Amino acid sequence: MSKRLVCLAIALCLCAGCALAEGDGAFTLRFAEGFSLTLPAGWVRYPVEDETIRYALGDGAGRYMYILAQAAAVDDFEAMSAAIDARDDLGKASPLDLGGRSFAAFIAPEMNASGCATLLNGEMLTFLFTPQDDSEYMLTVAQIMASYRD
Repeated sequence: MSKRLVCLAIALCLCAGCALAEGDGAFTLRFAEGFSLTLPAGWVRYPVEDETIRYALGDGAGRYMYILAQAAAVDDFEAMSAAIDARDDLGKASPLDLGGRSFAAFIAPEMNASGCATLLNGEMLTFLFTPQDDSEYMLTVAQIMASYRD
């Protein structure tokens, strides 16, 4: 499946409001920054030693989600999207609404990652999911991000 098709599938799932059912062993995790995500059963948190990476989570089988946070160098969503678009190493940002918050979805091809970013509490909060070329995982990513709540 091409990367553009995977991105389209993710966008469609996010817009349709897909969510993991907690009855399937999924669980909701509340983060210190004031948001929550519903994650599939069996996901674990890995230790991180990078100041930018706040959380590293995964399924134990090579699928990872990294949550990065850094002081926002922009004042609004449009400026953040423009900054993503200006980077040569990222695909063009596509706007998404998740849990009432605006996100910019993008691909980081050199990292084999899909990502989305938003502004929260004066920080640019970025979610990176790898491997991006795993189409089954990208459907799970869509479900995870559809569960985003402030």
